[in-house]
Amino acid sequence: MTRVEAYAIGRLAFGGAALLAPAATGRMLAGEGGATADAQAFLRGMGGREIGLSVGLLRAVREGSPVSSWLAAGILFDAGDVAGIAGAWSGLAPDKRLPGLLFAAGAAVAGAVLLAGER
Repeated sequence: MTRVEAYAIGRLAFGGAALLAPAATGRMLAGEGGATADAQAFLRGMGGREIGLSVGLLRAVREGSPVSSWLAAGILFDAGDVAGIAGAWSGLAPDKRLPGLLFAAGAAVAGAVLLAGER
């Protein structure tokens, strides 16, 4: 398994959890506010985004196609998540702020490292 495949599978697992169990995923990420109907709708969309990105990455790897555009898209998604967390900082459960920010930033950094290795 390549590093890109492992990255894609990790995103696929997260996307599946967000799509299939949005209330549980929301609570893990944001506390009780993450289980509201609005948050669940957002999380299902996020799950679909992650699944789409993962499938694209895995298909590109399997076909021997370039993965750089897929990785760049993931970095942009993650940067948006960082901005979203930072913008909602004061409204997030205090114990969820830093872990969420680090999770999103870590995913962006992982994607950037993989992208740098593709060039």
